[in-house]
Amino acid sequence: MNLNLNGKRAIVTGGSRGIGKAVIDNFVAENMQVATCARGLASLEKSLTEWNKAGTCVTGQSVDVTDEQAYANWFEQSVQQLGGLDILVSNVTTRIESKGIERWKDTFEVDLLQHIRATELALPYLKKGNQPAIVYVASIASVMTANMPSEVEYGTMKAALVSYATQLANQLGQFNIRVNLVSPGPIHHEQGFWEMVKQKQPDLYQRACAVSVFNRMGTPTEVANAITFLSSPAASNITAVNLRVDGGAIKTVNY
Repeated sequence: MNLNLNGKRAIVTGGSRGIGKAVIDNFVAENMQVATCARGLASLEKSLTEWNKAGTCVTGQSVDVTDEQAYANWFEQSVQQLGGLDILVSNVTTRIESKGIERWKDTFEVDLLQHIRATELALPYLKKGNQPAIVYVASIASVMTANMPSEVEYGTMKAALVSYATQLANQLGQFNIRVNLVSPGPIHHEQGFWEMVKQKQPDLYQRACAVSVFNRMGTPTEVANAITFLSSPAASNITAVNLRVDGGAIKTVNY
C-alpha cells in the first residue's frame, strides 16, 4: 500500500526513543521531513546521529515540554525549518516522581496540557497543510479501573486526552484536519518503564504480559505502524478514532 507520505512535514514530540523514535523511523522510511524534541539530550543526540548518517532530514532539540516559552520557541523554529506542517504526532509522556496533589498537577502538565499546547501551536500551520492530520498517543490506562497505583493520575489524564481529541476531531473536520488517537497497552522498549519492571519485578512483568491474548508485551514498532497509517492520506476517511494497540488486553465489545 502506498501511504502517500513522501515529502510530508511532521513534528513528532518525544522522538528520541520508544514509540516516538519508531514513528520517526517509519516517517524517515517514507521520505518525510521531521522535527522532534525530547527531554533527554543524550538519547536524542544518539537518535539524531543514527538518522542523519542515513542521509535523512530529521532535526531535534532538547526541550522541557512543560516550559511553555521554550516549547513554543522550539515549535515555531521547527515549523519554519520544515517550511510548513502537515502532521503532528503528540507523543510525549514521562514518569512523574512527585506525590499527592503535586503529582496530579505534574501529570496534568505532562499528560494533558502539553498535548493541548502543541495542538494550539500547530493548528495555524495545519490549516494550510497538505492533507493534515493529528495523532495523539493515549493509553489503555484511560479506560482501566484497576491501574497500578502509580498510574491513577496518568490514566485520568489520558481519559481527558481522549475526550479532548474526539471533540477536536468534530471541530476541525471543516478544515479537513483529521484527529485520531492510538492507545497502546504495555510496551517494552530499551530503557523503558517495563524493561525496568522486568529486571526488578519479574512477576509483575509477567502479569502485565498476560493481559494480552498473545501473552507478551507490545513493541514500539507495532504502535508506530498504527500511528503512521492514521497520519497518512491512506486513512483519509478516518477521524475521531481511538485505536487500541494492546494485543486484546481490554476485553470489551467495541461497536
